[in-house]
Amino acid sequence: MTQEKITDAIQQQTALLNDTFVRQADDLERFATQVVDAFNQGGRLLVAGTGALGAIANLTANLFLHRLSLERPPLPAISLGHDLTMASALARDGQSRQFFSRQLRIVATANDIVLLLADNSRDETLEEALNVTRQIGCTTAILRPDTNSGSTEDVDFNFILKTDSAPRIVEGALFFGHILCELVEGELFGI
Repeated sequence: MTQEKITDAIQQQTALLNDTFVRQADDLERFATQVVDAFNQGGRLLVAGTGALGAIANLTANLFLHRLSLERPPLPAISLGHDLTMASALARDGQSRQFFSRQLRIVATANDIVLLLADNSRDETLEEALNVTRQIGCTTAILRPDTNSGSTEDVDFNFILKTDSAPRIVEGALFFGHILCELVEGELFGI
């Protein structure tokens, strides 16, 4: 039974990578180019995700700040999931949905790119963040499973993960962060 579970998980992940990233390769390449252009013009990549995808957002931003494939200067990426004091205060006041939007109102500019990582459920926190990015004029991207019915109108890049499995969504988001950083490094540093 254990071998069967392992084989099934591998097959699901392989299918997810093929269905998601091969099918959307052109969009991913265009998005990476947009990130490079933003960096070259003084913009930043602002990354947000909720639940387990909050940890993936942190890791994705860290890949840009530290390194993925080579020693290089830090690239301007910020995860919006670090302010636990604000999260607690907003939750206490029934305003949790403003966690990312409040931060975006302070730090985001029209030169920035905002990448939102969404899981299976509709999330008011991410939807409100998306509304604020539209007001500011940021380039927006969302990575979400095809089961997520959240608002994606007026999103510049809409990446769909072809799965409803929570573990595969996390793994797919992690792969997305790695491949995005790899593409950006390649374009910026010629590797």
